[in-house]
Amino acid sequence: MLLVLRFTIGTKFKVEGDVPTKPVLILSKHQSAWETIAYNHIIHRPAFILKEELMWIPFFGLYLKAVGMIALDRRGTLQALKKLIRDSKKVIARDRLIIMFPEGTRSAPGSKGSYKKGAFLLYKNLGVSVVPVALNSGVFWPRRTFMKYKGTITVKFLPPIPPGLSEKEFMHKIEEKIEQESLKLFNQVEKLKKI
Repeated sequence: MLLVLRFTIGTKFKVEGDVPTKPVLILSKHQSAWETIAYNHIIHRPAFILKEELMWIPFFGLYLKAVGMIALDRRGTLQALKKLIRDSKKVIARDRLIIMFPEGTRSAPGSKGSYKKGAFLLYKNLGVSVVPVALNSGVFWPRRTFMKYKGTITVKFLPPIPPGLSEKEFMHKIEEKIEQESLKLFNQVEKLKKI
């Protein structure tokens, strides 16, 4: 799929930093549908945490379940959170990585959504490192439109955050790292546009 996009639209990508190979929780900026496609090529057998409603789509929902994706009931009840932790622990036990978008939805390049506390809940309960990821995919694959643009998307894997931080420290650290690096990547593209 990414090869087709490269030759039809001219959208390429590059990866910076160390792509994790052992079970970790990846917390990524989410700007477009591109990363949901690309991460399956960049990361070996990832399990995405996704909104439960996607599991209800005929055939597609069955596929998501078959490949081991983790459904999140966004109502946030205690039972839903316990299920999220239980399902995530099963995925980690199978030696897989988990990808979560801590803002819960796509945000436009240069903007920031609200970081959800579910990211800390998993960090606290899984006992694995968290790898923050910054990107600029929304510049070339904007949300809410079919328009796609030529250019090179950058995905940057940042240094891991080991277990053990308090909620306040953790939430501050992931938000700061992801947002600062994503903004840098966005600004690099904007500078090139002006040349």
